[in-house]
Amino acid sequence: MSDSLIETEMSELVIGLSSEHTYREITPAHHHSRAQFLYASTGIIQVFTPNHVWLIPPMCALWIPAYVEHSVISLSRVKMNTALVESQAASVLGQQCFIIRVSKLLHELLIRLNVIEQIPTSELLSSDELSRAIQILIFDEIQKANSLPIQIPWPQDKRLLNICQTLLHEPQYPKDLSTWADEIGTSTRTLMRMFQKETGMSYRAWLQQMHIAQALSKIASGESIAQISRGLGYSNPSAFSAMFKRHLGQTPQQFKYKDE
Repeated sequence: MSDSLIETEMSELVIGLSSEHTYREITPAHHHSRAQFLYASTGIIQVFTPNHVWLIPPMCALWIPAYVEHSVISLSRVKMNTALVESQAASVLGQQCFIIRVSKLLHELLIRLNVIEQIPTSELLSSDELSRAIQILIFDEIQKANSLPIQIPWPQDKRLLNICQTLLHEPQYPKDLSTWADEIGTSTRTLMRMFQKETGMSYRAWLQQMHIAQALSKIASGESIAQISRGLGYSNPSAFSAMFKRHLGQTPQQFKYKDE
């Protein structure tokens, strides 16, 4: 890695940012001049960006490019161990948000970076050298990490927004498009076109993306596949597992964290 990556103007390659949040605590909309590797080392968060909502399960993080506005809701007690990455270096990862699986090594490095200032000087040969080494390792791990093809586009139309909010909060009660169309006073065909225009997805595809995002958090919390499928409105676990595998290439049972 080039020395220029860690000799950036004004600051380091990677800056740690840690905080603790209570259940349902909201961090208002804001942005950073650096890219952010938004990671809850403990707990689950929901993140809103201009056109998407993201449910971030344990051992996953959200990559947010510099200057992208976002707000965060804690869905449990949360401990954040975030990394802010210098924008020029971060540009290699593109200008879109995406979810990243966090390796055990990256998890520990992020925690270490955020507590390094608390380590007694007598225990370190050089805190600057240690910090620099950790920064390089963190950035390398982020670049090598696997991304997950999960995103939930968020509509702007108020009628669709109400539908999507209801589905997000009550996933066990999915309704077909004709039922929703009757509720908002339009035709099924019109609602279908609205969904495609606003989200870039069909209603069914959007629903499946939302279900996968919710399922990952439930898997991490130890729920059985039967509980998860029932909680997401599926008639049987095999139907849910088949949908999950089509999107992620493995069954829910296989989707358990493994240190690579």
